[in-house]
Amino acid sequence: MERKLIFLDIDGTILVPGEGIRQTVQDGLSRARSRGHQVFICTGRSWSSLPEELKDMELDGIIASAGSDIWIHGQNIYRTALEKELLLKACDILNKLEAIYMLEGFEQVYIAEKGRKILLGEEPVPEDNPEIIRWKDFFQRRKKVQDLKEWKPGQVLIPKISFMLWDKEKAERLCETVSEDFYVALFQQKSRNFFNGELISKTANKGTAILMTARFLKENLRNTIAFGDSMNDYQMIEQAACGVAMGNGDEGLKRIADQVCESVEEDGVIRELKRMALI
Repeated sequence: MERKLIFLDIDGTILVPGEGIRQTVQDGLSRARSRGHQVFICTGRSWSSLPEELKDMELDGIIASAGSDIWIHGQNIYRTALEKELLLKACDILNKLEAIYMLEGFEQVYIAEKGRKILLGEEPVPEDNPEIIRWKDFFQRRKKVQDLKEWKPGQVLIPKISFMLWDKEKAERLCETVSEDFYVALFQQKSRNFFNGELISKTANKGTAILMTARFLKENLRNTIAFGDSMNDYQMIEQAACGVAMGNGDEGLKRIADQVCESVEEDGVIRELKRMALI
């Protein structure tokens, strides 16, 4: 069997909310590597917000910041950021829409005052949900978070923006206003009033990262497999020779996927790799 390059999103793909990355998943991925396949994390998270569990995992590379930061076998082969003018424009729009938003740098996260107060528990939120809980947990455990006022445009590079909104009309207005400059990844939520997502570069995403990784390793794209659950995985699922959407994934992602596996709670990635006879 030809060696496969396996690309994995983290949240909702191999990391169970509130539980972390299970040992069964780590063991399964280790078995894949022992058979000669290569395993890569491909996440929207920046280096500053990667989960601690990754330190204990044997990996061949990490693609962070939604494809803007590529590390293979310990070597940083690619790093890029959003243009200063686009960032300032996006910040102005998000401020007018009263959004919570974060500029996710490679080593630091910068957050506007309103978001900081809500995520630190100083102000109430309309409703809690997994995304807010995840960011609250991040703020409590990490120190690489600064006030947006500390950000120095043009000096501190920012590859991605994360946002939250509590109004459907505002979410639609955001998409209409910034879609020319960014790929807008809106995440599926149970609440009809809560919207969160990411503003991602149109030229550096998880799909382009798969291409660059395959070229760097001199591997054929036909040997690429990708697993994801949300709309920031769209280009990755579309680009890989075999794109697999999680059972708990966004319906829009499932429509373009080659296959749909079980949910993250059911260790869907490991079950699918077994069906592929890779482990």
